[in-house]
Amino acid sequence: MNNLSLEIKKKLIKSCIWSVALYRSETWNLGKNEERVINAFETRCWRRMLKIKWTHRITNDEVFQRAKEESVLLKILKNRCHSWIGYIIRHNKFVVNILEGAVSRQKATGRPQLQYLIKQVTRNKGRDSYRAIKRMACNNSR
Repeated sequence: MNNLSLEIKKKLIKSCIWSVALYRSETWNLGKNEERVINAFETRCWRRMLKIKWTHRITNDEVFQRAKEESVLLKILKNRCHSWIGYIIRHNKFVVNILEGAVSRQKATGRPQLQYLIKQVTRNKGRDSYRAIKRMACNNSR
């Protein structure tokens, strides 16, 4: 792989490694720790491509400059998540009924689960409510 150009190596990483790493990532529930792990994975991929060992004491910014890339893996993941949520809201009435509280259930014991669509996606997308996301998803269908 030494005789391959930088552009070909970058295309290989984006097409082969990232496609496998991000398989079904639109359903992941991301917290701060997971975001840190994803950013570290992306940096590690570029370091391996450029053959930079961690003992060389080169900063992550320098690695991205040498690779002539920006940190985009987390942005790609969040984009996939938002497009999937828009699809679910537009096409799956059962899930929308659950999100809007039309289906009643008994309260579970223990710590409340992170409400994926309502809390995480509104935070990531910069919206203040579920209604704003639903309005945005319905407008994108046209």
